[in-house]
Amino acid sequence: MSARQITLPFRARAEQPDANHDLIGRSYDEGDATITVIETCLNESRRVMVRRDTDGHMWSMPAWLMRLVFKEKKRRRAA
Repeated sequence: MSARQITLPFRARAEQPDANHDLIGRSYDEGDATITVIETCLNESRRVMVRRDTDGHMWSMPAWLMRLVFKEKKRRRAA
């Protein structure tokens, strides 16, 4: 009995534009340290890499959480 392998012509998935590109470079102050978004994660596009300036420690965070941190509060106008 002869076995043959059949391959189908699958198309490579088109790269989607980075939805979290607008977060790169934004920073916020936490105590005496500044936390800066430096890039999006290579493995998972829904997470971003952040760095603390005091010691250079880097970690990944969900992008939605960083958007929540950067959310600007609406201020009421003085009457």
